Amino acid sequence: MATDRLNLILEGIQNLDPWPPVALKVLQLSRQPEICPSDLIRVIQTDASITALVLKLCNSAFYGFQQRIASLPEAGNLLGVEALSNLVLTTCVHGACSGSGSRGSARGRRLWERSVMNALAASLLAGIDGQVSRDRAYTAGLLQNIGHTLIHHHCADFLVEINALRREGADQLCAEKDVLGLNHAEIGARLARRWDLPDELVDVILHHHQPDRAQVDPRLVAVAHMGERVTYALALGEGLGALAYSFSDAKLALQGIDHGRFELIENSLMAELQKVQHLVTAA
Repeated sequence: MATDRLNLILEGIQNLDPWPPVALKVLQLSRQPEICPSDLIRVIQTDASITALVLKLCNSAFYGFQQRIASLPEAGNLLGVEALSNLVLTTCVHGACSGSGSRGSARGRRLWERSVMNALAASLLAGIDGQVSRDRAYTAGLLQNIGHTLIHHHCADFLVEINALRREGADQLCAEKDVLGLNHAEIGARLARRWDLPDELVDVILHHHQPDRAQVDPRLVAVAHMGERVTYALALGEGLGALAYSFSDAKLALQGIDHGRFELIENSLMAELQKVQHLVTAA
């Protein structure tokens, strides 16, 4: 049975729609020095669906522009390279999370909302001391749980078993591996390799629950890990005080944060994360 389920996942990885070439090109260009918004726009406008959703999200209350944005050049001038690139990636993750039918759509929306929250939290944490660029942190936070999309859309029938093991005390990764043969981090990393995402993002996806095992960029993996923990705690209505002390000094030091500074960012994080709903509603 376990082999059949593993084969189902591997087949799902192969059959899932490829990562849009436009997104890969935008990701590559945004990392280059002296790139300007017009360079990205020439690539983005070759995909009509991505262009349409970028403009729709750009006009959401999340960004709060006074006037309506009617074109990509306008959006690029207002957002800049990094924000425009992140918005393109956000639209692509929205597409990956979307499922068929009302149930799939509702589940996909929740996955996408949490992905955007993780991305924003990682970006805000990265901005504390600048050791990791905020746009790279946003991308890492956005993509770290991409493996969940495949589980939810191709293996939803097994979620009952996974949740039962969780209630018995198993952690998320162990429960998924017991039921499916792979956990969502391993599934996501395989998916990222199929999509030809950069090695640093594959590393984030594979190790975001265990940043001490990171091979490519431990700081980037650490900030993605912390961003997810923050959004989970705040979603449950818990403060960051107790959460701060669940991180080891070494883990915080990787990101250049001490316990006191971590607790102080709670209000700013809450204010920013509450704005995510505006973005999700607009899609």
